[in-house]
Amino acid sequence: MTPLERVATVLQGGIPDRVPAAPLVCGASRRVYGVTYEEWSQDGEIMAKSQIQAHDLIGYDGILGLVDLSVEAADLGQEMVYPVEDTAHPNYNNLSIQTPDDYYKIEPVDPTKSPRMKELLKYYDIVCNEKAATTPIMGFVYGPLGILNMMRGADNLFRDCYKNKEAVIHAEEIITDVMAEYIKAIAKTGCHAIVIDTLFASQSIMRKEMWKEIEGPFSKKLADVTRENDMMFIIHNCGNGVYFDVQIEMMDPIAISCAHVPDDCTDWRDAKKKYGDKITIIGYTDPAQYAFLGTPEEMRQECKKEIEELAEGGRFILATGCEFPPNGSLLNAMAMMEGAELYGKY
Repeated sequence: MTPLERVATVLQGGIPDRVPAAPLVCGASRRVYGVTYEEWSQDGEIMAKSQIQAHDLIGYDGILGLVDLSVEAADLGQEMVYPVEDTAHPNYNNLSIQTPDDYYKIEPVDPTKSPRMKELLKYYDIVCNEKAATTPIMGFVYGPLGILNMMRGADNLFRDCYKNKEAVIHAEEIITDVMAEYIKAIAKTGCHAIVIDTLFASQSIMRKEMWKEIEGPFSKKLADVTRENDMMFIIHNCGNGVYFDVQIEMMDPIAISCAHVPDDCTDWRDAKKKYGDKITIIGYTDPAQYAFLGTPEEMRQECKKEIEELAEGGRFILATGCEFPPNGSLLNAMAMMEGAELYGKY
């Protein structure tokens, strides 16, 4: 099977030749092509050539178009910092939302013309032309609250969700409309799916009822737009105690990528029993413990354990629970693919 056939079979509830695997190599791809993080994160052609070479080297079963979590926020006005050898991030000393009134100052932008989203569209276009015939390509967007987090800071945003809810929701409305246009533009490049990061929908950040009220409706709109544009909709959430139940209710994803057991499950076997007939579970290898600090053999054995827990009956894609560490050993990414080959045959 090709990677595209393998993943499509799993997502449709079938049994492939082996468990699909994807170590979520994103920023680490720049090291294969030989460029700095600063260059990679601002140039769509360099991103694409890096990803193509990394995929040729490692052979993973899916390509995720994550660059960093500040792409949308930057185009909405947030000042950025581009370290030479580390992930781009907001200038935390100059966040664009300083007071609750600033939520009302956010203005819509055209994703096809804004600096960073435009480069991502170039990246998707090049990678899809090269790889989409045989490999799943997944566009990546941050959820509305996540984008505001990049522009306001977590503590202040969380406080505003209680004390200035109307202002937060107003900003989400503007942002969601921009993200809808961004998703439509991604669809035109040929991507097979959209992955939305909904980090706030977890016990580690926000109560379930609050998330459902404040971000849930906007996430649903983005899910609907994704399907209307003939792409699959996937959730990524690496928070502790991720809310599978309300996210499935609000967004009806085909899969959920995660790092930790859902809040209403006791362990991974329980999660498989409860949700394995509803969605495909993607995960959950710890990027720090196994991809960054671990050895290839430790990675292979961890993959064996996760396959034993979650692969029975299909609907499981072996992956890191979040992005492969940008400075982690690529030998460990290769080891994940070896683990899938050794232990993932049906």
